[in-house]
Amino acid sequence: MKKWRIYVTGLLLTLVLFIANGAKGQEMLGVVFSNYTGVSTAAINPALLTGTRVFMDVNIIGGNATFANDMIYFSPDNNTIRKAINQDSTIFTGGRFNWGRTFNYYNNTNDKYFAATLKIIGPSMMLQAGRHAFGFATSFRSFQTGKNIPYGIPITSYEGLSYPEFHGVEFDDIDFDFVSLTWSEIGFSYAYDFYDLYSNRFTFGITLKGLLGHEGGYINMRNSSYVIENEQDVNFKNIDADIGFALPYSYDTTYTTDFDPPVKGYGAGFDFGLVFTKLKSTVVWEGEEKLCARPYNDYDFKIGISILDVGAITFTKDTELHKFDNVSKNWIDFDTIQFKGIHYAMQVYSKGFYNGDPDASYEGDQIRVWLPATLSLQFEYHLKQRIYLSALWMHPLRFNSRTVWRPAQLAFIPRYENRYFGVSVPVSLFDYKDPRIGLAVRVYSLTIGTDRLGSLLGVSNFNGMDIYFSFRFNIGKGSCISYKKGACSNSDFGNDW
Repeated sequence: MKKWRIYVTGLLLTLVLFIANGAKGQEMLGVVFSNYTGVSTAAINPALLTGTRVFMDVNIIGGNATFANDMIYFSPDNNTIRKAINQDSTIFTGGRFNWGRTFNYYNNTNDKYFAATLKIIGPSMMLQAGRHAFGFATSFRSFQTGKNIPYGIPITSYEGLSYPEFHGVEFDDIDFDFVSLTWSEIGFSYAYDFYDLYSNRFTFGITLKGLLGHEGGYINMRNSSYVIENEQDVNFKNIDADIGFALPYSYDTTYTTDFDPPVKGYGAGFDFGLVFTKLKSTVVWEGEEKLCARPYNDYDFKIGISILDVGAITFTKDTELHKFDNVSKNWIDFDTIQFKGIHYAMQVYSKGFYNGDPDASYEGDQIRVWLPATLSLQFEYHLKQRIYLSALWMHPLRFNSRTVWRPAQLAFIPRYENRYFGVSVPVSLFDYKDPRIGLAVRVYSLTIGTDRLGSLLGVSNFNGMDIYFSFRFNIGKGSCISYKKGACSNSDFGNDW
């Protein structure tokens, strides 16, 4: 087996390879802000379910993949999607470092981050009955995130221990973490217009979720103090860390997948939201009792607030927790360590930091990883006819260092939409510092979009990507109004949708 030189603080990057393997969404702004996507609006606020133009919506399939970071990037001449995912351009392959790289690192002293997410939306639906709306959704989700990452990690990952500017420098890094979580989700949503008088409407909504955990893990680094003496030796002056994992790999071999059992933990979560809607007019409907007969009541603006993804998954199968409690070691020939699997790596570190005891770091067989909890505010203004202006603010709520981090986002989303066509151009600020522009197009039931158009077109440094799609069918409100009861083509009664 070839030797893999573990860079930076081998203790960190070994586990990062497993926990953050496979950089895989964000908010799908072109889908969730639409009056024709029904059940998808619950992703940012379950209280929005009653205010769409459809009384029934069925999502057949959808998905979103996102990766963002400020550690490394591909220059414009190497930032096409094909080159970015080419094996020779990646940092690591099969546990080995690739020297045939085309990426660069950000050479500054700012703390770093990365966030890789994947969401596959399975069969989902919503149905509105008067003031009540009910939703059911299935999805597969995956988050791998790092927060407050020391600036030296991407540099030494690229340059190696032989980087002379770091020799003899004492690094004292505190409170950074890597967290990973992959799970399947079944959600049940309910929304109710609890106040609907004249042109004012208040709605609350809630989604309850059952969670099946497929993978989870974290590195909680409270302190990492070390000196890279030279290209072989590292003096770890203090390591204070918790490392927990329940991963779909064989722990005894190098990078061999093992999906038995496929479910390694269980959990629960919820979303909750409130929406105020200022309606254009008052429509009192005393017509047919059919669900499809209730008319759509247009609005001037909406204001919503929601808390998303509150919950956690407890892993108990194929799970290990290791603790390194303020340990130290002047590690001679650190670069000669061989990587033969997670168990082997943990035993090497345990023996190194705990006077030859390979099991001293082991703490237990259960860990808990928290969902990417988020506070969200939404605003939408109906400018004229089919033109809408929307705004979104999302801010992460981290309960502890074992919480998956969902990056903050500010977005402004102008859009045009009718029943058969829609287009939106989201302009957003990612993590309060990274400006982006996107594009989403809907043709009847199919939506395709991105919130990072520049990365896909190759007009800027490639440090991430975002792409999403949705395929669905639905039926509009007022679509079955009797010709004896009203004008079926009158937009006040919902048929002009």
